[in-house]
Amino acid sequence: MANEFNTVEEALTTLQNGGFIILSDNEDRENEGDLVALADRISPETVYQMLKEANGLMCVPLTMERAHALGFTKMVENSTDPHDTPFMTTCDGTFEATGVTTGVSAFDRAATIRQIAKPTATASDFNHPGHIQPLYAQDGGLRQRIGHTEASVDLAYLAGAQPVAVIIEVLKEDGTMARRDDLFKVADRLDVPYITINQILTYMDENGIADAKNALVQAAAEA
Repeated sequence: MANEFNTVEEALTTLQNGGFIILSDNEDRENEGDLVALADRISPETVYQMLKEANGLMCVPLTMERAHALGFTKMVENSTDPHDTPFMTTCDGTFEATGVTTGVSAFDRAATIRQIAKPTATASDFNHPGHIQPLYAQDGGLRQRIGHTEASVDLAYLAGAQPVAVIIEVLKEDGTMARRDDLFKVADRLDVPYITINQILTYMDENGIADAKNALVQAAAEA
């Protein structure tokens, strides 16, 4: 139904099936919506659709542990960004590891993103700079920082996927940022789930999940 948020469970199912969702932060923060997908399930077709429908900056949130393993470094040491967006140096997958050529096409971007999510990937699999913008999530996820970066990585954990996501801000046709009323229309048009960061936190609280990273371990222990 229009102007009603979906459930976190619906969003997780869509993500697990390789689709994307819309995720809003709090209205008193950035008050923006991102399309979100899982990096280990991303396809060139999904990359292209996300770019076409959102028109923002496509980024790849991942854990700091994963970033360090891949040799990714912070873009700047002392950020003056008021939202403290955790940008890292851009990258492309190497041709040897991923088949990436220029790095620009949806096929190349998807290949780089999938390589970032690949557990066996190493620093030598990437060239810098490139066309993919990694973001590092704070340890502790949403319990430490209420942002799309942490929320998307927490969703990946909750979905049982590799803790790497793909996000891109949604813009209106006039080039301004899409807000909640606009995002409901986008969700309806694309027939994708739309949830908020607060819903994720509530879902974790209601299910006794202190840290999304340990959600699967906790579930197995209680089974």
